[in-house]
Amino acid sequence: MPAPSIPAGDIRASLTFLKPDPLHDHEKPYRLRYDPGPGIPRTNCTTLSQENIVIKDIRGQEDAYSLDQNGFEVVELESELSPKAFLDIERVKDVWYDELSTMLKNRYGAKRVEVLEHGIRRRHANFPISTGEDYEYLQPTSIIHVDFTPHSAEVISEKALGVDPASWQRLQTLNIWKPLRGPLSDWPLAVCDSRTLNPPKNCIATDVVEREGYTENYQVYYHPDMKFHYISGQSDKEVMVFRQTDTKQGCGTGVAHAGFSNPKTVVGERPRESIETRAFVYY
Repeated sequence: MPAPSIPAGDIRASLTFLKPDPLHDHEKPYRLRYDPGPGIPRTNCTTLSQENIVIKDIRGQEDAYSLDQNGFEVVELESELSPKAFLDIERVKDVWYDELSTMLKNRYGAKRVEVLEHGIRRRHANFPISTGEDYEYLQPTSIIHVDFTPHSAEVISEKALGVDPASWQRLQTLNIWKPLRGPLSDWPLAVCDSRTLNPPKNCIATDVVEREGYTENYQVYYHPDMKFHYISGQSDKEVMVFRQTDTKQGCGTGVAHAGFSNPKTVVGERPRESIETRAFVYY
């Protein structure tokens, strides 16, 4: 049976942002990634759904977008791992991490690459409607955000990865995202052109708290100047590489991103399965 045709073209869709709240003038936003028990809120953040946002399709114009200029680009990278093999954590660490590190060094001239972690997301057929129980796998992240703040990236580099700050002149943190099966139309990834994001006005540092510790990311307020993009029919051989932080002057703005419900999703398509990998790239 031939693969279904994936609708291409720009989309108007809903994206979810942080809702401005006077509380955050004196209380830092936070999200707990565990249940703290009764009486303790898991977050002091409220979200706001912004309707009818244009998300531009870059299919056929991939070469017009670059990491340096826009903060993101599409790179062809075929893995030796099958979609099923990506569910094996050790295989991913042994094979995929090495494939990514080699690509990043060859493409960008990095002298060192450290992969912090990866996450597998397998959308439950009911998502985003809650089932009342925890999902077996991570679900698509639907709230626009940036993975790290510049401060948290440097702390993680030194404390978690053990990299001496004196050993590098430039640190870049990248997220590398792709579907495990393609072509994809179900809940694709939207990325914001970094030139249209103003962190002092559009972003607020937020604590993301695990039982074992915490880190800090940026939650994002909506502004109509923001320009969002996606790639229609993304294949499992196409990775979206996008910047989260960069110590190089003029390249510090991260790419805000999230998955979104695609009104052009092909009927009957298998729910999205994807991998995102966070890499620390040193020059």
